[in-house]
Amino acid sequence: MIQTFYNVVDEAIASLGLNVEETKGDQPGQWNLKKGKFDIMVDVWEQEKQFLFQVICPLCTLPDDNKEGFMLHLLQKNYGLSSLAYAIMEDSVYLKYTTEMNLLTTENIVTLLTKTAFYAEQSAFVPN
Repeated sequence: MIQTFYNVVDEAIASLGLNVEETKGDQPGQWNLKKGKFDIMVDVWEQEKQFLFQVICPLCTLPDDNKEGFMLHLLQKNYGLSSLAYAIMEDSVYLKYTTEMNLLTTENIVTLLTKTAFYAEQSAFVPN
């Protein structure tokens, strides 16, 4: 069953004109894409009898000064995002999207990957 979902992700990546084999990660269900200076990581896995899909794009680390103000800025920016959200884990800022894999089609995945790349490039707070 999970291989069927891997194939859907492979099809989406191929439709973006990328070589699927070059994007595959170390483990089955992992892909690593590049858009400019950004890494876009895709994962599909099984958890508690559900198959999950996730896109994560690391953007930057939290600033040393005014962390609270920066986090408020991210929360306010989340309001304008479609599907994705800014998230913080430890001291890093990410764009993130997670859902059940069975809800997605190849076209949905292409849209999510395209949005992730677009929002990453539009994140003015990311250092050059």
